[in-house]
Amino acid sequence: MKDWGEVSDIYGDIHKKGLNRDLENESEAQTRFDLIDRIIREILQWEHGQISVEPHTTGEKSGYIDYLLTAGDYKIIIEAKKIGAAFPTPTKRKKLKVDGTILGTGEIKEALSQAESYAKNKNADVVVVTNGSCWCFYTMKYKDRNELHATILFPFEDLQDAEELFNVFEVHNVEQGSLLNITSELEVVLNNKIINTLDNSDYRLGRNSIADHIMKGIDNAILSEALLSDEEVLKECYVESDSRTKFDSTLKIHLTQYKPSLIEPAKKIKRDQKKDGISDLIKLSKPNVSSPVTLIIGSVGSGKSTYLKHFELIKSKEILGSQKAHWIYIDYEKMGLSGNPRNFLYKSLNEYLLQENKDNPTDYTSVILPAYKKEIEALRRGPYSLLSEEKFNDKIAEIIDKDFQNVEPYVEKVFKYIASEQLCVIVIDNVDLYEDDTLETNVFSEAISISKTLKCVVFLSLRDSTFIKHKDSSIFNAYELKKFWINPPAFRDVLSKRLTYASRTLKDESAIIELHSGSKLNVSDLGLFFKIVQKSVLNEANSKLFEYLSDRNPRKGINLIQNFLTSGHIQADKAISDYIEGESKFAFPFHEVFKGSILGSWKYYREERSESLLNVFDSKLGTKKQQLILLYLLKYLQINARIDKSEVEYSEIVKFISNFGASEDIAISLLVKLQIFNVVHTNEKHLSNPKYFITLCGGYYISNLCKMFVYVETVMYDTNILDGELFNKLCEITYLIEDTRDWSERMVLRKERINLFFEYLKILESQLSKEVELKEYLIIDEIYKNVSDEVDAAIKRLEARTSRGNV
Repeated sequence: MKDWGEVSDIYGDIHKKGLNRDLENESEAQTRFDLIDRIIREILQWEHGQISVEPHTTGEKSGYIDYLLTAGDYKIIIEAKKIGAAFPTPTKRKKLKVDGTILGTGEIKEALSQAESYAKNKNADVVVVTNGSCWCFYTMKYKDRNELHATILFPFEDLQDAEELFNVFEVHNVEQGSLLNITSELEVVLNNKIINTLDNSDYRLGRNSIADHIMKGIDNAILSEALLSDEEVLKECYVESDSRTKFDSTLKIHLTQYKPSLIEPAKKIKRDQKKDGISDLIKLSKPNVSSPVTLIIGSVGSGKSTYLKHFELIKSKEILGSQKAHWIYIDYEKMGLSGNPRNFLYKSLNEYLLQENKDNPTDYTSVILPAYKKEIEALRRGPYSLLSEEKFNDKIAEIIDKDFQNVEPYVEKVFKYIASEQLCVIVIDNVDLYEDDTLETNVFSEAISISKTLKCVVFLSLRDSTFIKHKDSSIFNAYELKKFWINPPAFRDVLSKRLTYASRTLKDESAIIELHSGSKLNVSDLGLFFKIVQKSVLNEANSKLFEYLSDRNPRKGINLIQNFLTSGHIQADKAISDYIEGESKFAFPFHEVFKGSILGSWKYYREERSESLLNVFDSKLGTKKQQLILLYLLKYLQINARIDKSEVEYSEIVKFISNFGASEDIAISLLVKLQIFNVVHTNEKHLSNPKYFITLCGGYYISNLCKMFVYVETVMYDTNILDGELFNKLCEITYLIEDTRDWSERMVLRKERINLFFEYLKILESQLSKEVELKEYLIIDEIYKNVSDEVDAAIKRLEARTSRGNV
């Protein structure tokens, strides 16, 4: 997006070229080409798809419109005439009555009449007539034609007029409501969301009745921190299999791998082999040899830290032991954003020296005295030769203490000695946790420096995006670097192992659980709860929810599981009670798993406070034409992924989005949003025209999730309803549902509400399909049928339970 200051020079160039030609005698087409086209595209920045040139119209005066500009729900008709047409000449008066003396006669009256007829037929908001030199415009949303005034601007005669034309009609300004400056009578879009009408919209549910009793299992097995501090947990929970899906048979889409081409030729770390590239590197490394820094690169949540800990404590424990290698793990998360990278690095190395390292002692006799040996011998021969042994030792202690207090001299001397005798491996992790470019650059610099100064093997763990961001920096280019790539582990295996271990940690631990009925349940084995959870979340439907929403990021999946385990949306007490009483096949129903994992403690959904759930029924752009743009964009990307063209160029996406009257700025903001929710991804952010692809998560949204009743009803609360009458009806039914305690009656009302919601969505799609060639992207009827069938089935089940007296 260019501001007025950036485009004003282009105005001058257009005017200059116009003056060099005898435009007075040129045709209307030539005027459009030389002046009006360039102003619309280069100055006002309207793009392909937002501009319709000479579409045919029918009505009182059928014919061809010169320009129909569309930005969201706003439409502008521009009628272009040749520059010699008899239009008003420059005047200080900028507002003229449409039916007055100047505009109500001659060629401009005819042009306005023709444009207004077209505007009525297309339901446009503003009509503009221009001969390139004079721009005359007014709103079509007037109440009294006798009082209707038009604005007259002469952009090539008055620079302020040029800026005013830009401020009103520049496409991004139009998207932000600049046409409201023409008249206050244009419709203002309201924020009509059901959730905004509820008194308890920000209500938080309490934790479920068993949550506090199972925290030991969550802390020890579910949260990743436990894996990094407990060798036993790591043994039980580490997953050796990679996530390698290239084609998902359920979603029927081809998947692009997350390994960016710029990371080639990084070797892949093979989790499932006893010896991988890192093991071989350690085995071949020698003490007192400066090795290239080794980068371990992976996407967010790929398990880089877990791999490194498993490598140290389990996988290569034997190799490290046979090498008598020192393994120093430095976690920059502990430094904090405001810390000093160099100071933290040396402080961490010093802390390792102060630890009791039984296999590789770092005590005074083993490493400190030998490190200072030459210096001590020189001082004994030199200035301190006459001192007694006791005083000499005091002097040496003072020298060592001074180095120790300054940290760096002490660390360098001691580690230089250690590295001359034994292999030293320094592992630097979480460099890019804070996404601070300066911090990252400083750590890279220190890592390279210390590998050469101390002659240690240095591993640097970082995200793929961090590597790409810095790959052309002088630090990376100046030194040889070794690169390894790590794929994320298979999430289903991660989940299965952690839940199994959680069940074992709570085995035979008892608790008294208070049920909803008020009675108490004595549970002798809390591990049973995780068996129920395991059965629930690893079944076909529920496991797909976690697998797809986490999209090859186990960390995100674990967060969802943690939400689910403690959420008040699940009936944990009923689950364990039924299980104990013999219903061993019990599993949490999908709607509880969904709400528990997505909403956590919140009763209602709001997109802005959700980290996991995108509302595909509301782009939040505030216009009817663009409300479903996310849904259609996902459908567009899905279709490409199904024909093995999984990656789509950014320019093609911008072109597709422009069909909905959206500018490139809107395309950028939508792509950013889709990436935040992990439904779209690119490995090429560094390129000017990157390729994007739909992820497992995005495929799940468009193929399954958006067709589920629980999803639609959840996001409906936070969806703009840009139809006042329908919005009021939806709110009224919602209030009735909130006040009704009869389950059967509530379900009937919920069906009525969902039908109304889809009535609104159908109206949006119907109106849009009249203007945009959607064809294969039309999907609301399909979604409605699936949801309606699900609701009807739920009502039947409820009626059956009622007849049996189970409700």
